Amino acid sequence: MRSAVHLYQDIMAAAMILTRIPVQWNFESQPETKRSYWAFPVIGVGVAAIPGILGVLLISTGLPPLASALLSLGGIALLTGGLHQDGLADVADGLGGRDPAHRLRIMRDSSIGTFGTIALVIFITISAICLADLAGKNPWAMLHALVASAALSRAMMALQRASRNTPDDTGLAHLTGKPELSIAGFSLILGLVLAATFVGINAALAALLGAVSITLALGWFLDKWLGGINGDGLGATQQISETVILMTFVMML
Repeated sequence: MRSAVHLYQDIMAAAMILTRIPVQWNFESQPETKRSYWAFPVIGVGVAAIPGILGVLLISTGLPPLASALLSLGGIALLTGGLHQDGLADVADGLGGRDPAHRLRIMRDSSIGTFGTIALVIFITISAICLADLAGKNPWAMLHALVASAALSRAMMALQRASRNTPDDTGLAHLTGKPELSIAGFSLILGLVLAATFVGINAALAALLGAVSITLALGWFLDKWLGGINGDGLGATQQISETVILMTFVMML
């Protein structure tokens, strides 16, 4: 069993990878980033809780649920530096490449193209509408779904990285390392437990099934299309699976 210090280090390392929150690393050892993937769902809860609570408070003041949902999603993007949204946009832009090398060059371009813009609009809009639908029934349901989807979708990143290699030896996904399947499995279990805490076991299990399916399908596609999973692919995994999870919650809750 790992000590409490090691668990804390893993959580801090995960926060360094997934957020723009300043993290003070006051340890002599370097972060073991590939081990920290188990803690990704914990970070999901952390970055979604405050924006979600603010969204509920805004609804109580009379702000329309859709506006509150968009602001909550924007708050999460602010805490994460838009890292996952950028990954989704880059993957979408890469669809226009003629071969894996060209697609990777497009994805590494800092500008966002037409495909990337369309992808962001589609997935953010669907997610916001789903959250607004839940908020129309009960504002707290929006908060619970937001936190549960943030946790479970970040567990999908661990599954994706453990299942696939990177296309080359550059980029964040390569630098953070490849987690063992046992770590990815624990991340999935933790994500499921956290999600079930907020939305119930039936909705959490249904969302897990849908998210795993889309994650594995996306991983297979990117493996064929790019030669592996890079950081942008992991960001796209989080965004797409989160949307699938929220759609499932709307149908289940």
